[in-house]
Amino acid sequence: MNSSFKKETFSSNQTDDSSQRSWAEPSPHWLEAIKEWNWLWEVHIYGFGTIFVLIAFFALFYLVVSRKTAFTRHGVHLAVMNIALFTSGFFRSLILFWDPYASSSDTTDLQLLICIISWGISTACITSSFSIMLLIFLETTRTSLGPARLKNLPCLVSITLVHILYLLVSDLVVWFHREAKVMIFVCHVTFAVWGLAVSIGYSIAGIRMWRNLKSSLAMGKMFYNRALGRESRRLKRLFVLMCWASCFGVIKFSLSLYTAIGEYGVFADIGYVKSWPWFAVQSSLRTLESLMCVFIFIIAFNNRKMNNNITADIYLPEVGRIQQSLNQVKLNQVRDLQETELS
Repeated sequence: MNSSFKKETFSSNQTDDSSQRSWAEPSPHWLEAIKEWNWLWEVHIYGFGTIFVLIAFFALFYLVVSRKTAFTRHGVHLAVMNIALFTSGFFRSLILFWDPYASSSDTTDLQLLICIISWGISTACITSSFSIMLLIFLETTRTSLGPARLKNLPCLVSITLVHILYLLVSDLVVWFHREAKVMIFVCHVTFAVWGLAVSIGYSIAGIRMWRNLKSSLAMGKMFYNRALGRESRRLKRLFVLMCWASCFGVIKFSLSLYTAIGEYGVFADIGYVKSWPWFAVQSSLRTLESLMCVFIFIIAFNNRKMNNNITADIYLPEVGRIQQSLNQVKLNQVRDLQETELS
């Protein structure tokens, strides 16, 4: 759960913000912090709230547009990915517009619990959609990366569901027994590490695709055609997109890991955190999450565009196909050399 939420408890003789006990993770002193941030607070909550509304809208729009291909292999992948994006955008915007970071002075216990759970589910769905997009890339380009068990949709969906289930259990347990806050720590660290692994996977997959492409183009000069040239340019753009997505993911999940183990985590021995550093961290996280979602849409759109330009049966002009041609040429060369030696 984000470090911003709090559980309100009032003593018999105090009713202001200073008397509120923090949730397992420390938060700013809201009354003072919001005054310090002034108009930047409004820009933050309404700006990012609007962005996440747009993310949810585009995910829903893509689901409707691609409903005819929803039962194909890649159609199922895209459908699940967009459902995750819609869920994350919906819950993020709901909290930001309704009660941003549970900062309202009249936040009820039930309202706070809903905010905590909704925010956690949204975070899990962003990570899930980011992982599924990498899976789509690996399958369509036939790029090898990681254990085979992790390279399938049921596995990724299962990981997400287990995460959400554990998140629900840990939040409820800590809600009633704060001494069990290590459960929240484990949840945050585990998925920050998972997100980092996926982000690094974007770079590795992109680099491997690039190497295959360079080898294929070098050999492809012997039988160059316009179609090959067009696909190589598109794959180069895809490589750039993958690298940018990897960079944003690494920064985002590194920052998430920092908030989990640092002064914003459950083991911080402070009741309140400094307002401006907290604001900078949260603004950075929301920006990076938004950029990750945008790049997921862009990569998916590029894949779909390339699919439409080839055939209805091929989802992406595959580097694997070009590589197969290269391997066949090399095999023929080896056979010719062997025949020459025998003769």
